[in-house]
Amino acid sequence: MALYILYKKVCAQNGFCKTCIDSEDLCITLAATISLTLISGIGGFAFQTMDYWCHNAKFQELLQNEWPLRFPADRPVMAYYFGYYLVPAAFSKLSGEVSAAAIMIWTGVGIMLGLLWLYIALCRKWWAMLLVLCVGDFPRFFKGIAANWSFPLYRYEEIGVEHWSNFENLFWAPNQFIPSLILGGMLFYVIRHRLDVALLCFPTVLSLWWAAFPALVVGLLAALLLVAQWIRWGATYRQLWGDVLLPLVAALPVMLLFQSHPQPPENGFIWTFRSDAANLLREYLTNTVADVLLFAAAFLVFRRAGFSNASTGPFWLLVGITMLFPLVRVGKVNDMLLRGMMPVLLLIGCYLLYPLAREPWPKVVAAFKGNMACMMIGLALLLQAVVGMGRLHRAARFNRITALWSPAESRFVPIPYNAYPSLYETLRQRWSQQEAEQYLGKTGSFYEKYIAPPPE
Repeated sequence: MALYILYKKVCAQNGFCKTCIDSEDLCITLAATISLTLISGIGGFAFQTMDYWCHNAKFQELLQNEWPLRFPADRPVMAYYFGYYLVPAAFSKLSGEVSAAAIMIWTGVGIMLGLLWLYIALCRKWWAMLLVLCVGDFPRFFKGIAANWSFPLYRYEEIGVEHWSNFENLFWAPNQFIPSLILGGMLFYVIRHRLDVALLCFPTVLSLWWAAFPALVVGLLAALLLVAQWIRWGATYRQLWGDVLLPLVAALPVMLLFQSHPQPPENGFIWTFRSDAANLLREYLTNTVADVLLFAAAFLVFRRAGFSNASTGPFWLLVGITMLFPLVRVGKVNDMLLRGMMPVLLLIGCYLLYPLAREPWPKVVAAFKGNMACMMIGLALLLQAVVGMGRLHRAARFNRITALWSPAESRFVPIPYNAYPSLYETLRQRWSQQEAEQYLGKTGSFYEKYIAPPPE
């Protein structure tokens, strides 16, 4: 269905077919895909963050139980977005055990599709495609320097207002990294070529089952841009129904599933969950305001230096969202900020790097020479990649290959898939009872009564 929509809505009707992908493009993105997939932790090749206890438990749960998942067996369907896990789990059921190869191939296909969108949107510049993944890590760079000098900028608390780059999120949430790449690349391509924003409606709906928070944020962005587009160009009833309302109808089952939690996710203004207002302000200034100042300065400096960009309205909308999102908490660890900002940062990065990517290097170098503002902004954008390079170094130190000669106490050992009897127990023992219960469905919900009633 996704391929059909891609052809009918993109290639056949909107001239995207004029953008061809040749063998060089495929080789570049394939090399980047293999690298990202191996270092991400997927499949247990390299260092894995603690979230892989949960990812691996989901694959095991899907292997050993009937679908849709229920816990206990006579309870309502688990209210979680399992889309990323289903295809590898189906192959695992056929083989009788969790297939790491299927997981890695499936992940690689998704990453490659997302990278291709970014690569094309950023004028086929591989450096821009990779650097855009690191946008958002500038505060983490200078926080690391401050910590190294024993000068902490603020005190870390359980509920923070720190956002992470897409590259950092790759190591924690590959299921959300992939839709963010695809939707972010598609949306910037639409903005850059001034195409119909309604093209994003159906891909966004499809992504809800993979990554709820990035999909909801892209849906919000698309809705705002679509309203502005209709005000300028107008819209027919046929366009409204076929491109917008029909995809929204397709989203209803998933939205009803998300609504079937026993309790809504924790939400409210961030200051109601923090006792030290001064520390919260310092954290907000260090993370959000510092990044926003960099984004705005880069956009304005590059424009003054003669680099043309895509339409400016969406950029300032993204900056506004970056300022406002940390002020509201949604989810136990502020998931809306950590994951919802992924497509936002990706789009901001595209806006900042596209003016440089579209010009030949001699012109870029000539514009930077003698322009201290351009050089400082360029350096700040490059420094974001230092955090990512640290993650690369970590993966190079801890992986299946180095484990062959590393001492036992520091040897990399992949997180097992069957460490606990169930996903529920994994969440309860590795995190908390609250974490475990957030996956459970609600008895008597609309979804349980009319869509997926429990077995007799």
